[in-house]
Amino acid sequence: MNAPPLAVRCNGITKAYGTGDTKVHALRGVDLTVQAGELLMLVGPSGCGKTTLISIIAGILDQDDGQCLLFGEDIIRFPPKKRVRYRGLNIGFVFQSFNLIPTLTAAENVAIPLLVNGTTMSTAIKKAGQLLTEVGLAGREHSLPSQLSGGQQQRVAIARALVHSPRLVVCDEPTSALDHATGLKVMETLKQLAVGQNRCLIIVTHDARIFPFADRIANMDDGRITHVSSSNPGVEATADDPQK
Repeated sequence: MNAPPLAVRCNGITKAYGTGDTKVHALRGVDLTVQAGELLMLVGPSGCGKTTLISIIAGILDQDDGQCLLFGEDIIRFPPKKRVRYRGLNIGFVFQSFNLIPTLTAAENVAIPLLVNGTTMSTAIKKAGQLLTEVGLAGREHSLPSQLSGGQQQRVAIARALVHSPRLVVCDEPTSALDHATGLKVMETLKQLAVGQNRCLIIVTHDARIFPFADRIANMDDGRITHVSSSNPGVEATADDPQK
């Protein structure tokens, strides 16, 4: 049987911030592959480079050196407009700070990716409402972010990342503001909607309760991936994992 196609291939990714005595090396030569249809979790201590890595994978941040291919495309080489367009069609990003627009309702916030991609307002709002129901926010479509709890805002952000059916969904601590039961429900929704049909999901998390949802877990420390394994601790990394 043929292996699933690669969604992400990172080779030798480096990234530093600042200069001179204040220079901080966030990534120190990261190699990582993620297959289509896979849910990969990135774990490790705060400040080890997880958010920097997923920002590079999603095309939000440029690396200093190395190459990151997304579905075979080196999007760092795209002209700015083409890169924005590619991200808008192919990537969903759940930010740790949510990044909701305060003057828009929950449904309007969720509809943004569809509107950017040319969907009509009525169709976008209808699909946004469906996604809000799936993440447990039925009846809150017309609420402003200020009228929602932190956990509810987080679910709006997750629905926004999924609404345009992107091929890659990248999440930074998607369950950090959720209670256990809600976190599990959101993970079930994420896995159902985001994984499969040649899509993949990458999650940065400190929440060990959701580790069983992962196909593989990549451990990071000091800007490097130190180990990649199955979420089942008895199964080791596959042969194509550079860190094995």
